Amino acid sequence: MKKPSKTAAELEASIKVEMEDICDEPTDTSFSVQPDGNSWKVRVLQQGNVDDAERRDMIERIAARLKAEYDLKR
Repeated sequence: MKKPSKTAAELEASIKVEMEDICDEPTDTSFSVQPDGNSWKVRVLQQGNVDDAERRDMIERIAARLKAEYDLKR
């Protein structure tokens, strides 16, 4: 069964909305959705010397769930 598709921008927006619901404070963590073979992946970028592992893990968990629900529209 084929999954519905979303653009990279739509997937990024979905992740951002969920992160805003979870996190109270702004973050220097940014991310992007990129094609990965027949699927997609999220690439997390953090500014400065601070490794915010908790936020990175949250983004990756949200992306994993969305990856099971949506294909990347190409």
